[in-house]
Amino acid sequence: MASQDAWARPLATQLVDLFRVTGCDYVRVTQGAYDPATGQVGNTETVFPSAAAVTKTGRIEEGGVAEQHYLECWIDTAGIGDIKPSTGDQMSYQGRRWKIVAIDPAYSGDVEYAVKVRALS
Repeated sequence: MASQDAWARPLATQLVDLFRVTGCDYVRVTQGAYDPATGQVGNTETVFPSAAAVTKTGRIEEGGVAEQHYLECWIDTAGIGDIKPSTGDQMSYQGRRWKIVAIDPAYSGDVEYAVKVRALS
């Protein structure tokens, strides 16, 4: 075990807990197999409730009336079953789905213990 794992992993959990938003869920999306009968790929979703500390939300103006909303939050990976977040995953917050578009930074030693994700809606 890396020396920082002993103190950094519990600290990551403690810091996320301080700012955790109960209504912000992490949604792991696992792509299934192609079904030739329907012509579709079935996805499976696993929801990890209250998974993040929301640190920032905002809007990006895209010209005219178009705009995108963004969300930035910290996740302690112990709270999501020690899986590595993916840009194929989503966040659920304030009644909408947010597509994860960036995972940076990710802090780790021998184990990954905290990540910051940016998601768009």
